[in-house]
Amino acid sequence: MKKAWLVCAAVALCGTLISCSSRAKAVSITAALDEADRYIAQGYPKDALKILASCEKKILSPMEAIGVYKRYLQLEQKKAAEKTLKNSLKKNPDNLELNAVYCNFLDKQGKSEEAFKRAALLRGTNYGSLYSEYYLRQEADQANSREQSFFLSDQMQSLYIDAYNGSGDNAWLRNAALCSMKKGEYGDAAQMVPDRKKSSSDAYFWSLVYFDNKKYGEAAESLQTAKDILEKNEDRFADGLLENRKVSQIEIASLLSDCYVNMGEDKAAEKIRGDLIAQITLGAEKGVSAEIGSTESLLGTMYLNSALYALQRNDDRAAYNTLTFITQKWPDNVSALIAYGNFAYNSSRRIMDDPLTQSLRDAGVVSTDMKRFDERPRVAVSDALIRMKESLARTRNDTLYVAALELEDKIDDSSDERTRLGRMYRVLERNSTGADLYPEAIAQYAVHTLLRLERYSEAKELFIKFLTARYKLGSERPFEEDLALSLQRMSLWEVEYAAYFAAAEKNTDLTKRLYEYAVYESGYSAAYGGNDISPAAATESAVNLAMIYSSTGSKDKALELYGRAQSRATDNYMRSQIMYRLACIYDAKNDAAAAVKALEYSLYLNPSNGNARLLLGKFKQ
Repeated sequence: MKKAWLVCAAVALCGTLISCSSRAKAVSITAALDEADRYIAQGYPKDALKILASCEKKILSPMEAIGVYKRYLQLEQKKAAEKTLKNSLKKNPDNLELNAVYCNFLDKQGKSEEAFKRAALLRGTNYGSLYSEYYLRQEADQANSREQSFFLSDQMQSLYIDAYNGSGDNAWLRNAALCSMKKGEYGDAAQMVPDRKKSSSDAYFWSLVYFDNKKYGEAAESLQTAKDILEKNEDRFADGLLENRKVSQIEIASLLSDCYVNMGEDKAAEKIRGDLIAQITLGAEKGVSAEIGSTESLLGTMYLNSALYALQRNDDRAAYNTLTFITQKWPDNVSALIAYGNFAYNSSRRIMDDPLTQSLRDAGVVSTDMKRFDERPRVAVSDALIRMKESLARTRNDTLYVAALELEDKIDDSSDERTRLGRMYRVLERNSTGADLYPEAIAQYAVHTLLRLERYSEAKELFIKFLTARYKLGSERPFEEDLALSLQRMSLWEVEYAAYFAAAEKNTDLTKRLYEYAVYESGYSAAYGGNDISPAAATESAVNLAMIYSSTGSKDKALELYGRAQSRATDNYMRSQIMYRLACIYDAKNDAAAAVKALEYSLYLNPSNGNARLLLGKFKQ
């Protein structure tokens, strides 16, 4: 036992001595390097080189090798520096720091190919940015020959992330986020938002990512950050290689107002728009021009949204003033010209001259609605048409062309069916682009006109021929099967019209498929698993789909969809119809109280809803 104890003690003592010896050498190298630094600083390079040469034999760790390497470089002894790295790499081939330093050395010596190969070992590590830098430098030389999709590929995304990890430059992180967004992985992109936004354009970009994730509150916060950076003039363009501009106040205000709209805060959205418009107006009065530039179309849209907001609140004077300003300031703004035309048509109609209203007028009674109608500013339809045609002479826009045609149809009370039909077919003939092919807006106008004239068979035939020619449907599979497989290529109006015709033919399965695509899948929500109603889908499409759900036994799905459709309907007639249909479902579910409540609200919205009144009478018998 005593011998065994002595052996253990001896082993322990040896271990201690070895450990002490290692520390002594480390201390010795550190002291030697300090001494070499002093010689270098005092201008004695030969003495410094002697010390470094003696250190080479004592190097134990990669960090010591890097220390000797750096001093050799200071003394412009590149061969000795490289030899030191190579010797240490033989002992520590997987050491990240040594490989990173050697990559940098090779690159500076013009050996970029060798540096690139070695840098591949660093991918996915803290030094992965070196590989990214070399790779991206190579790609820059052939960027013009690359497809854009290549730069948004998974391979490039990993490079961008490595570049960000090495540099801390948010520009690389934005590139990585774009790769995820291209694949529809909006949630993954939102996970990349950095803790600190370094410029107004950086903060604005991440607000767009949040917006596409429907995180409107977070988007608004990021926009406020962009606004603060811009107002304080704290943009740091030197911080990022890809930073090249400030975001504008107009871009910030436009997206911020959209955030509030999506959060249901229309009043707050209008305040954002109003504040910006007032700021621009005040600046113009003082002779200070706003920096509009490429954001002019955004500004025009903000003015238009303010006009539409005023119309929703029955503020006809504000709507008139804003629409008049827009059409004068931007005479080729198609959406504004169409809104101006609608305002002109509605303001010129004598809709308050029905027998009941007239009897009230004769009796000297004027209701609030009558007074508002009498005092509303009026625009001559002829003025709106002149503006539209002047714009068409400058820019051939099919959507505006059709809007002008439809406005003329509305006011032309003298034309009979044959005259209107002849005009429509002449429009088709003049704008034909091939057999059964026309610009989208023209085709939509023709189908709509035929349906309005109750010529269903002609409308269906024209529409089916148009779809067949445009998308080559029915050549290899039955038309309906081809149609269902081509939805992603089709415009939303085409899908909705196809659903209408399928419903008229009592093809329930196809109708349901088409309306589900229009209502749910045509919006960005579907890209990340959501089931929100597409912003572009017509409310009528949601109502029709809810009716299909109801008729096929999916009462709960119908109730849910009717509720969402009712909240987005803009006129009382549609909202009244939806409430009536909700009442029918409640009736089928034997929920009399809910049915009565829905019917009473339906009649409140539209007292002329005969179906609602009839059903309510049955409950109150």
